[in-house]
Amino acid sequence: MTSSAGQFDADQAIATFREAARLNLEDPYRKGAMIRLPGYGQVVMTGDLHGHRKNLAKLEKYAMLDRVTARHVILHEIVHADVQASQVDHSHEALLEAARYKCEFPDQVHFLQSNHELAQLTDYPIAKNGRAVLEDFNAGVATAYGANRASGVLAAISEFIASFPLAARTENRVWLSHSLPNFYDMDEFSADIFNRQPTIEDLHENRSIFHMVWGRRYTVEQLEALSQLLDVDLFITGHQPQEMGYAVMFDRLIILASDHNHGSFLPFDLSKKQTAPDLIRNIRKFVAVA
Repeated sequence: MTSSAGQFDADQAIATFREAARLNLEDPYRKGAMIRLPGYGQVVMTGDLHGHRKNLAKLEKYAMLDRVTARHVILHEIVHADVQASQVDHSHEALLEAARYKCEFPDQVHFLQSNHELAQLTDYPIAKNGRAVLEDFNAGVATAYGANRASGVLAAISEFIASFPLAARTENRVWLSHSLPNFYDMDEFSADIFNRQPTIEDLHENRSIFHMVWGRRYTVEQLEALSQLLDVDLFITGHQPQEMGYAVMFDRLIILASDHNHGSFLPFDLSKKQTAPDLIRNIRKFVAVA
């Protein structure tokens, strides 16, 4: 939505981000920093979106949340588009669309904390293809809303990001999160982070939260230990780029990417036991959504 001056409506964006933040914190499926999905219906898990509005629109079309009220959608890593140095990062637009989606379907749309969103919140520098992505994102917000309103919009975005839970779990024992800790960080990782809503201090300083969204190195033994610790059988994450949309590790972990033309998403039934082959068969490509 734009103003008469041709820029985005800052007041409307601020109100939307703040309302979505409130709804995240009051999500009826939320317990502490976890979304605990019911034992019926369906969930649609995504990978990183990185501002890919076309795939987000296709996801909304596929999910039909207005018609299928027992379906849930999980979103994460929406910010920081992969743009060239001379281009503007418009991923704040996808983030606003996701916030609107939450406002429209508050009990069905859920978010997971990610490394890029957490970095945006905490001002933790990330370089990507030679770009300082936080600076590019902030510049994109300033371009859209005007320099005099950008700080207010960015503050509302931070409030929204701070409201994200850390993970989701299904009754049929599937774990959903942006990433998992590196195997060599397990000694520093505590599952206590899932038992309460993280404070701003936690989001800035808690090492378990940092490891939870940044990890990329896993082992068979580590996933078995996490399976026991978290009381799950299978894991679905994003975080790691996948040229063909997904990868499978150790017959236990599925990694999704949703930020390009070969991107994928994964819908699955919440009412029956899932195996890794079951989940792999259910992977869908955004390109197949007309």
